[in-house]
Amino acid sequence: MKKVTILFSLIFIFNVSHSQMEVGYNTTDVGGEVLINKNGSAAGLHFAANAKLHNSFHAFLGYYIAKDNTPNYYYNKSKGGLAVGIGYRYYTDLRPHNFFIGVNANIFTNKVMLNTQTPEGPYTSKIFIPSLETGYMFLINDMFFITPTIAAGYKTNLESKLSADEKKVVALLGISLGAKF
Repeated sequence: MKKVTILFSLIFIFNVSHSQMEVGYNTTDVGGEVLINKNGSAAGLHFAANAKLHNSFHAFLGYYIAKDNTPNYYYNKSKGGLAVGIGYRYYTDLRPHNFFIGVNANIFTNKVMLNTQTPEGPYTSKIFIPSLETGYMFLINDMFFITPTIAAGYKTNLESKLSADEKKVVALLGISLGAKF
């Protein structure tokens, strides 16, 4: 009986000490985010699910405000539309804060009319920008965050009628702030 008691005691101590070695904790980020590029800007909600070590998956849902610097063959009928984005971030620190590098995929929509003899439309412009991003998450009291980001991506329009829209590398500047739960 003594051997069984000692064995169970050792197993219990090993399990307790092993569970104390875990670093970090799972968090969920909720806040606001603003994205700016030369064609327009987007403002909306920022959600992120952070793992214990290094990793974070985030999503963005907001409203896109188009600028008037469109190509000659169409013009913005509505000044904005839906903005959606998803992404992944790898943080250099064990917990999800400090410097990170990641990937994003954003879609910005708005209604446009084609400039022809008889105006055609409206069509939904669907600007798709997959990008690489980097930034820094400032953590305040382990509860609030401010995250400036910079991203470079390739802009393309998914609407077939607007396929002649400029396909080029664009920069996205962003900032998000909110709380960790």
